[in-house]
Amino acid sequence: MGATGAWVVGALPDAAARDLARRYGRPVRPLDGYPPREVRLALAWWHNGGGEETFFARPAGPSGPLEPTPAAYRFADLVEAAHASSDSADADAMQDASTAVMPETIGAGLFVATARKANPVAALFHGLGPRRSALLPGWFGHVLLSADEVRAALPRYEEALLLPDGERAAVLSGITDWMTAMGDAPDADAAELVDGPLRVVRHAAATGSGVAAFSNWY
Repeated sequence: MGATGAWVVGALPDAAARDLARRYGRPVRPLDGYPPREVRLALAWWHNGGGEETFFARPAGPSGPLEPTPAAYRFADLVEAAHASSDSADADAMQDASTAVMPETIGAGLFVATARKANPVAALFHGLGPRRSALLPGWFGHVLLSADEVRAALPRYEEALLLPDGERAAVLSGITDWMTAMGDAPDADAAELVDGPLRVVRHAAATGSGVAAFSNWY
């Protein structure tokens, strides 16, 4: 594992998205289509109360540093194990091929989040919590969608990421806590981590494009 976590969400031509799905069989989920037992158990914990546990505390007092609890480490392990369960040469090839046909610069069709020592997907999912994060298509931030699938998935993205003001503040705070205590990125743009992926999906839906997304360490 490298020192910088990265998450890329990009639009790509519909024909390319369909071709990648045919060539690589959508290698963005567990290799056998069924998560390993350790991932299933951790998912059950996350969706059945684990997401409501305390993930960070200040044991030294209100002015002390924010420190992860066992729940935070358990969720971090879940995200890494989920990503590892879909790791393969085909997955790597699909990521390389999709990157080659994404826009070259960050903007409406490309979102990139990076964080020193922190996984942006884990930070977002922690901030959103189990219910909202479960609305996001794919497998813990990994996804490959054709244009038709993008249009069908857009309402789910909007339900997950369009947040009422009060809830948005709590989500952004949760993201910042993760970036600070689990990584070394206290200045990471929490708002962009929520808004960026939705911007790309909306752009893809409006232009008849597909979407690919993946997370890596560098």
